[in-house]
Amino acid sequence: MKMTKLASSVLLLTVAVFLTNGFTGDLPAGAIARIDVGEGPVNAIAYSRSANRLAVAAANSIHIYDANTYEKQIVFTEHTDSVLAVAFSPNGKLLVSGGSDKTVRLWHANTGKLRNTREEHTAPVNTVIFSPNGKRFWSASRENNTIRSWYARDGGRWSSESSPRDVDIIAIACSYRGKIKAWVLSGTPQQCFVEVPRLGHWRITTGHEDSINVLTLYPDGKTLATGGADKTIQLWHKADTDKPLYTLTGHAGGITAMDFSVDAKLLVSGSSDKTVRLWDLTTGQSIQTFIGHIGEIGAVAFLEDKALAEMALAKGKAVASGDADGTVLIWDLNKIAAID
Repeated sequence: MKMTKLASSVLLLTVAVFLTNGFTGDLPAGAIARIDVGEGPVNAIAYSRSANRLAVAAANSIHIYDANTYEKQIVFTEHTDSVLAVAFSPNGKLLVSGGSDKTVRLWHANTGKLRNTREEHTAPVNTVIFSPNGKRFWSASRENNTIRSWYARDGGRWSSESSPRDVDIIAIACSYRGKIKAWVLSGTPQQCFVEVPRLGHWRITTGHEDSINVLTLYPDGKTLATGGADKTIQLWHKADTDKPLYTLTGHAGGITAMDFSVDAKLLVSGSSDKTVRLWDLTTGQSIQTFIGHIGEIGAVAFLEDKALAEMALAKGKAVASGDADGTVLIWDLNKIAAID
Protein backbone atom coordinates (compact mmCIF):
# COMPACT_ATOMS: atom_id res chain seq x y z
CA MET A 1 0.00 0.00 0.00
CA LYS A 2 2.84 2.37 0.89
CA MET A 3 4.59 1.48 -2.35
CA THR A 4 1.41 2.22 -4.28
CA LYS A 5 1.11 5.65 -2.66
CA LEU A 6 4.77 6.36 -3.33
CA ALA A 7 4.42 5.37 -6.98
CA SER A 8 1.34 7.59 -7.30
CA SER A 9 3.20 10.52 -5.79
CA VAL A 10 6.13 10.08 -8.15
CA LEU A 11 3.74 9.88 -11.11
CA LEU A 12 1.96 13.09 -10.08
CA LEU A 13 5.29 14.88 -9.62
CA THR A 14 6.47 13.74 -13.04
CA VAL A 15 3.27 14.96 -14.68
CA ALA A 16 3.54 18.29 -12.87
CA VAL A 17 7.10 18.84 -14.13
CA PHE A 18 6.03 17.73 -17.60
CA LEU A 19 3.26 20.33 -17.70
CA THR A 20 5.36 23.08 -16.14
CA ASN A 21 8.01 22.78 -18.83
CA GLY A 22 5.47 23.09 -21.60
CA PHE A 23 5.64 19.55 -23.00
CA THR A 24 1.88 19.16 -23.03
CA GLY A 25 0.12 16.96 -25.53
CA ASP A 26 1.59 15.03 -28.43
CA LEU A 27 4.41 16.66 -30.32
CA PRO A 28 4.28 16.91 -34.11
CA ALA A 29 6.78 14.92 -36.16
CA GLY A 30 10.28 16.38 -35.90
CA ALA A 31 9.55 18.48 -32.80
CA ILE A 32 11.32 17.83 -29.51
CA ALA A 33 9.54 20.40 -27.32
CA ARG A 34 6.53 22.67 -27.12
CA ILE A 35 6.46 25.88 -25.12
CA ASP A 36 3.00 27.24 -24.39
CA VAL A 37 3.78 30.87 -23.69
CA GLY A 38 0.31 31.68 -22.38
CA GLU A 39 0.20 34.95 -24.28
CA GLY A 40 0.15 35.61 -27.97
CA PRO A 41 0.97 36.18 -30.69
CA VAL A 42 4.69 35.35 -30.77
CA ASN A 43 6.39 38.18 -32.69
CA ALA A 44 10.10 37.50 -32.14
CA ILE A 45 12.51 34.88 -30.82
CA ALA A 46 16.16 35.36 -29.83
CA TYR A 47 18.71 32.81 -28.65
CA SER A 48 21.87 33.29 -26.58
CA ARG A 49 24.46 30.53 -26.70
CA SER A 50 26.48 32.29 -24.00
CA ALA A 51 23.57 32.11 -21.55
CA ASN A 52 21.86 29.12 -23.21
CA ARG A 53 18.54 30.94 -23.09
CA LEU A 54 15.61 31.72 -25.34
CA ALA A 55 13.81 35.05 -25.35
CA VAL A 56 10.27 34.90 -26.70
CA ALA A 57 8.37 38.12 -27.40
CA ALA A 58 4.64 37.45 -27.07
CA ALA A 59 2.03 40.20 -26.79
CA ASN A 60 3.39 42.87 -24.38
CA SER A 61 5.89 40.63 -22.59
CA ILE A 62 9.26 38.94 -23.06
CA HIS A 63 9.56 35.41 -21.69
CA ILE A 64 12.98 33.95 -20.90
CA TYR A 65 13.42 30.15 -21.03
CA ASP A 66 16.23 27.74 -20.26
CA ALA A 67 17.27 26.33 -23.65
CA ASN A 68 17.91 22.87 -22.21
CA THR A 69 14.78 22.30 -20.14
CA TYR A 70 12.55 24.97 -21.78
CA GLU A 71 11.47 25.96 -18.28
CA LYS A 72 10.35 29.57 -17.91
CA GLN A 73 12.81 31.58 -15.81
CA ILE A 74 11.59 35.17 -15.87
CA VAL A 75 9.16 37.51 -17.64
CA PHE A 76 9.80 41.14 -18.61
CA THR A 77 6.58 43.15 -18.53
CA GLU A 78 7.37 46.87 -18.89
CA HIS A 79 6.27 47.29 -22.53
CA THR A 80 2.79 48.79 -22.87
CA ASP A 81 2.10 47.39 -26.34
CA SER A 82 3.23 44.43 -28.45
CA VAL A 83 6.95 43.58 -28.35
CA LEU A 84 8.11 43.32 -31.97
CA ALA A 85 11.86 42.65 -31.67
CA VAL A 86 14.37 41.23 -29.17
CA ALA A 87 18.13 40.60 -29.21
CA PHE A 88 20.67 39.34 -26.67
CA SER A 89 24.09 40.90 -26.24
CA PRO A 90 26.91 38.54 -27.28
CA ASN A 91 27.70 37.65 -23.64
CA GLY A 92 24.03 37.02 -22.87
CA LYS A 93 23.96 39.51 -19.99
CA LEU A 94 21.84 42.18 -21.66
CA LEU A 95 18.73 42.08 -23.80
CA VAL A 96 17.31 44.87 -25.96
CA SER A 97 13.70 45.03 -27.12
CA GLY A 98 11.56 47.23 -29.34
CA GLY A 99 7.81 47.46 -29.53
CA SER A 100 4.61 48.96 -30.82
CA ASP A 101 4.74 51.36 -27.87
CA LYS A 102 7.56 53.12 -29.84
CA THR A 103 10.11 52.44 -27.12
CA VAL A 104 13.50 50.75 -27.00
CA ARG A 105 14.21 49.03 -23.70
CA LEU A 106 17.48 47.66 -22.33
CA TRP A 107 17.28 44.87 -19.73
CA HIS A 108 19.51 42.92 -17.39
CA ALA A 109 18.87 39.49 -18.87
CA ASN A 110 19.62 37.58 -15.65
CA THR A 111 17.35 39.57 -13.34
CA GLY A 112 14.76 41.12 -15.64
CA LYS A 113 15.59 44.55 -14.24
CA LEU A 114 14.86 47.34 -16.71
CA ARG A 115 18.10 49.22 -17.24
CA ASN A 116 16.87 52.01 -19.48
CA THR A 117 13.95 53.08 -21.66
CA ARG A 118 14.34 55.32 -24.70
CA GLU A 119 11.39 57.05 -26.33
CA GLU A 120 13.03 58.85 -29.26
CA HIS A 121 11.29 56.75 -31.92
CA THR A 122 7.96 58.13 -33.14
CA ALA A 123 6.66 54.85 -34.63
CA PRO A 124 6.73 51.15 -33.66
CA VAL A 125 10.25 49.71 -33.37
CA ASN A 126 10.39 46.62 -35.56
CA THR A 127 14.07 45.60 -35.45
CA VAL A 128 16.92 45.70 -32.91
CA ILE A 129 20.42 44.21 -32.91
CA PHE A 130 23.65 44.29 -30.87
CA SER A 131 27.12 44.92 -32.23
CA PRO A 132 29.43 41.86 -32.09
CA ASN A 133 31.42 43.37 -29.20
CA GLY A 134 28.25 44.20 -27.26
CA LYS A 135 29.17 47.86 -26.78
CA ARG A 136 26.43 49.25 -29.02
CA PHE A 137 23.04 48.32 -30.30
CA TRP A 138 20.78 49.62 -33.04
CA SER A 139 17.04 50.05 -33.36
CA ALA A 140 14.90 50.91 -36.36
CA SER A 141 11.37 51.96 -37.12
CA ARG A 142 10.07 51.23 -40.61
CA GLU A 143 7.25 53.78 -40.53
CA ASN A 144 9.35 56.89 -40.01
CA ASN A 145 12.50 55.64 -41.77
CA THR A 146 14.73 56.10 -38.73
CA ILE A 147 17.68 54.09 -37.45
CA ARG A 148 19.09 54.96 -34.04
CA SER A 149 22.37 53.87 -32.50
CA TRP A 150 22.95 53.50 -28.76
CA TYR A 151 25.68 52.84 -26.21
CA ALA A 152 24.88 49.65 -24.32
CA ARG A 153 26.83 50.81 -21.29
CA ASP A 154 24.15 53.21 -20.15
CA GLY A 155 21.45 52.91 -22.82
CA GLY A 156 22.10 56.52 -23.79
CA ARG A 157 21.66 57.69 -27.36
CA TRP A 158 24.82 57.82 -29.42
CA SER A 159 23.55 59.03 -32.76
CA SER A 160 20.45 59.18 -34.90
CA GLU A 161 20.19 58.47 -38.61
CA SER A 162 17.46 58.74 -41.22
CA SER A 163 17.22 56.60 -44.31
CA PRO A 164 15.98 58.03 -47.65
CA ARG A 165 12.35 58.99 -47.99
CA ASP A 166 9.68 56.57 -49.14
CA VAL A 167 11.33 53.44 -47.76
CA ASP A 168 10.48 50.76 -45.24
CA ILE A 169 13.34 49.73 -42.94
CA ILE A 170 12.90 45.98 -42.72
CA ALA A 171 16.15 44.78 -41.16
CA ILE A 172 19.47 45.71 -39.61
CA ALA A 173 22.36 43.25 -39.42
CA CYS A 174 25.80 43.40 -37.84
CA SER A 175 29.15 41.96 -38.81
CA TYR A 176 32.67 42.29 -37.49
CA ARG A 177 33.10 45.13 -39.95
CA GLY A 178 30.25 47.07 -38.40
CA LYS A 179 26.66 47.91 -39.08
CA ILE A 180 24.68 46.76 -42.12
CA LYS A 181 21.47 48.47 -43.17
CA ALA A 182 18.80 47.26 -45.56
CA TRP A 183 15.52 48.68 -46.63
CA VAL A 184 12.76 48.22 -49.18
CA LEU A 185 12.08 51.13 -51.51
CA SER A 186 8.43 51.93 -51.94
CA GLY A 187 6.74 51.41 -55.25
CA THR A 188 6.49 48.71 -57.89
CA PRO A 189 8.50 46.70 -58.73
CA GLN A 190 9.85 46.02 -55.26
CA GLN A 191 13.42 47.24 -54.81
CA CYS A 192 15.82 46.62 -51.92
CA PHE A 193 18.84 48.68 -50.94
CA VAL A 194 21.67 47.31 -48.78
CA GLU A 195 24.42 49.50 -47.30
CA VAL A 196 27.57 48.03 -45.74
CA PRO A 197 29.88 50.61 -44.11
CA ARG A 198 33.32 50.73 -45.75
CA LEU A 199 32.24 48.00 -48.19
CA GLY A 200 29.87 50.01 -50.34
CA HIS A 201 26.22 49.42 -51.14
CA TRP A 202 24.10 47.46 -53.58
CA ARG A 203 20.57 47.46 -54.91
CA ILE A 204 18.31 44.79 -56.34
CA THR A 205 15.00 44.79 -58.16
CA THR A 206 13.11 41.73 -57.03
CA GLY A 207 10.69 39.60 -58.98
CA HIS A 208 8.11 39.50 -56.21
CA GLU A 209 4.58 39.95 -57.49
CA ASP A 210 3.39 41.42 -54.20
CA SER A 211 4.83 43.35 -51.25
CA ILE A 212 7.92 42.20 -49.38
CA ASN A 213 6.94 41.11 -45.88
CA VAL A 214 10.35 40.23 -44.47
CA LEU A 215 13.98 40.77 -45.39
CA THR A 216 16.89 38.85 -43.88
CA LEU A 217 20.57 39.69 -44.18
CA TYR A 218 23.48 37.37 -43.58
CA PRO A 219 26.02 39.24 -41.40
CA ASP A 220 28.69 39.36 -44.13
CA GLY A 221 26.52 41.84 -46.01
CA LYS A 222 26.74 39.84 -49.23
CA THR A 223 23.75 37.52 -48.98
CA LEU A 224 20.13 38.62 -48.76
CA ALA A 225 16.79 36.82 -48.65
CA THR A 226 13.46 38.49 -49.35
CA GLY A 227 10.12 36.96 -48.44
CA GLY A 228 6.93 38.21 -50.02
CA ALA A 229 3.18 38.18 -49.75
CA ASP A 230 3.34 36.31 -53.08
CA LYS A 231 4.35 33.17 -51.11
CA THR A 232 7.89 33.10 -52.51
CA ILE A 233 11.41 33.67 -51.16
CA GLN A 234 14.20 35.11 -53.29
CA LEU A 235 17.87 34.60 -52.43
CA TRP A 236 20.37 37.23 -53.60
CA HIS A 237 24.13 37.67 -53.60
CA LYS A 238 26.04 40.91 -54.03
CA ALA A 239 28.13 39.35 -56.82
CA ASP A 240 25.05 39.15 -59.07
CA THR A 241 22.29 41.66 -58.43
CA ASP A 242 20.64 41.19 -61.83
CA LYS A 243 18.78 38.05 -60.83
CA PRO A 244 18.23 35.99 -57.67
CA LEU A 245 20.34 32.92 -57.04
CA TYR A 246 17.14 31.03 -56.28
CA THR A 247 13.44 31.61 -56.04
CA LEU A 248 12.11 29.32 -53.33
CA THR A 249 8.54 28.14 -53.72
CA GLY A 250 6.38 25.80 -51.67
CA HIS A 251 4.62 27.85 -49.04
CA ALA A 252 0.86 28.20 -49.52
CA GLY A 253 0.74 31.58 -47.77
CA GLY A 254 2.75 34.79 -47.51
CA ILE A 255 6.22 34.64 -45.95
CA THR A 256 6.18 36.07 -42.42
CA ALA A 257 9.58 35.15 -40.91
CA MET A 258 13.04 33.97 -41.99
CA ASP A 259 16.48 33.26 -40.53
CA PHE A 260 19.85 32.21 -41.96
CA SER A 261 21.86 29.41 -40.39
CA VAL A 262 25.22 30.46 -39.02
CA ASP A 263 27.05 29.22 -42.13
CA ALA A 264 24.41 30.52 -44.60
CA LYS A 265 23.91 27.01 -46.00
CA LEU A 266 20.37 26.78 -44.65
CA LEU A 267 17.39 29.10 -44.42
CA VAL A 268 14.33 28.60 -42.25
CA SER A 269 11.06 30.31 -43.14
CA GLY A 270 7.64 30.73 -41.57
CA SER A 271 4.39 31.53 -43.32
CA SER A 272 0.79 32.51 -42.87
CA ASP A 273 0.06 28.94 -44.02
CA LYS A 274 1.07 27.88 -40.46
CA THR A 275 4.05 25.84 -41.64
CA VAL A 276 7.82 26.17 -41.21
CA ARG A 277 10.18 25.16 -44.00
CA LEU A 278 13.89 24.38 -44.04
CA TRP A 279 15.78 25.17 -47.26
CA ASP A 280 19.15 24.00 -48.58
CA LEU A 281 20.75 27.14 -49.99
CA THR A 282 23.39 25.21 -51.91
CA THR A 283 20.68 23.69 -54.11
CA GLY A 284 17.66 25.94 -53.62
CA GLN A 285 15.57 22.97 -52.56
CA SER A 286 13.22 22.48 -49.63
CA ILE A 287 14.61 19.93 -47.17
CA GLN A 288 11.69 19.63 -44.80
CA THR A 289 8.29 21.07 -43.97
CA PHE A 290 7.43 21.29 -40.29
CA ILE A 291 3.71 20.91 -39.63
CA GLY A 292 2.14 21.33 -36.22
CA HIS A 293 1.36 24.99 -35.55
CA ILE A 294 -2.28 26.04 -35.42
CA GLY A 295 -1.61 29.76 -35.91
CA GLU A 296 0.24 31.93 -38.41
CA ILE A 297 4.01 31.81 -37.89
CA GLY A 298 5.34 35.05 -36.39
CA ALA A 299 8.98 34.18 -35.68
CA VAL A 300 11.65 31.61 -36.54
CA ALA A 301 15.22 31.29 -35.28
CA PHE A 302 18.12 28.89 -35.51
CA LEU A 303 19.33 28.03 -32.03
CA GLU A 304 22.92 29.09 -32.48
CA ASP A 305 25.09 32.10 -31.75
CA LYS A 306 25.35 34.37 -34.78
CA ALA A 307 28.12 36.39 -33.11
CA LEU A 308 30.43 33.37 -33.45
CA ALA A 309 29.67 32.79 -37.12
CA GLU A 310 32.95 34.02 -38.55
CA MET A 311 34.92 31.98 -36.02
CA ALA A 312 33.14 28.80 -37.14
CA LEU A 313 32.31 27.85 -33.56
CA ALA A 314 28.56 27.66 -33.96
CA LYS A 315 26.44 25.11 -35.75
CA GLY A 316 22.66 24.91 -36.02
CA LYS A 317 21.14 21.89 -34.33
CA ALA A 318 17.59 23.07 -33.78
CA VAL A 319 15.04 25.62 -34.94
CA ALA A 320 12.49 27.48 -32.84
CA SER A 321 9.24 28.75 -34.34
CA GLY A 322 6.45 30.76 -32.74
CA ASP A 323 2.89 31.36 -33.87
CA ALA A 324 -0.10 33.66 -33.40
CA ASP A 325 -1.56 31.21 -30.89
CA GLY A 326 1.30 31.83 -28.45
CA THR A 327 2.99 28.48 -29.05
CA VAL A 328 6.70 27.88 -29.65
CA LEU A 329 7.86 24.57 -31.13
CA ILE A 330 11.46 23.35 -31.09
CA TRP A 331 12.47 21.24 -34.11
CA ASP A 332 15.45 18.86 -34.04
CA LEU A 333 17.48 19.26 -37.23
CA ASN A 334 19.45 16.09 -36.56
CA LYS A 335 16.32 14.07 -37.10
CA ILE A 336 15.51 15.46 -40.51
CA ALA A 337 18.63 16.78 -42.19
CA ALA A 338 22.34 16.00 -42.13
CA ILE A 339 24.28 19.16 -41.33
CA ASP A 340 27.94 19.17 -42.26
